[in-house]
Amino acid sequence: MILRTKSLILSLMVLVALCCNACGVYSFTGTSISPDIKTISIQTFENSAGEGPSNLSQVVTNSFRNYYQRNTNLTVLQRDGDLQLEGQIITFTLTPNAVVREGNIDQATLNRLTMGIQIRFTNAKDPEQDFDQQFTITEEFPPTVDITNIPPAAIDRMTDRLVADVFNKTVANW
Repeated sequence: MILRTKSLILSLMVLVALCCNACGVYSFTGTSISPDIKTISIQTFENSAGEGPSNLSQVVTNSFRNYYQRNTNLTVLQRDGDLQLEGQIITFTLTPNAVVREGNIDQATLNRLTMGIQIRFTNAKDPEQDFDQQFTITEEFPPTVDITNIPPAAIDRMTDRLVADVFNKTVANW
């Protein structure tokens, strides 16, 4: 009985593997990268916004490189990859979001941080997939937080969300 169950499980595993193989390009991370794509180059993201922490450019660039390395089999190059990702940080602003009036004074009860990046994506093997697009993410903070003391963990969270959006557009075709 145990031998029969093990044989059945093994047979099902082989069948699933063959089906996935027969379906073409598939990945358990949700990517759909052509088999002839082997490399990606990710340039340093310059901070054109002029705001944010001094290491914002490095945080964003490293987040992109790490995410693509973790979630694809692509080799990350300095330049001339099969896929090429360039961009810049174009927005890093903190604005009042929820304002209440107390007497004659308007006071923010929430501030919204907006972080935006401009992405230029080039697919050297399939230029029809190239794009130049802006991606923006927001997060709310209490009014006591100003742009000079945004917690690093919050910037990491926002960056991770931006990276996931760009990843989905570039290699997951979402």
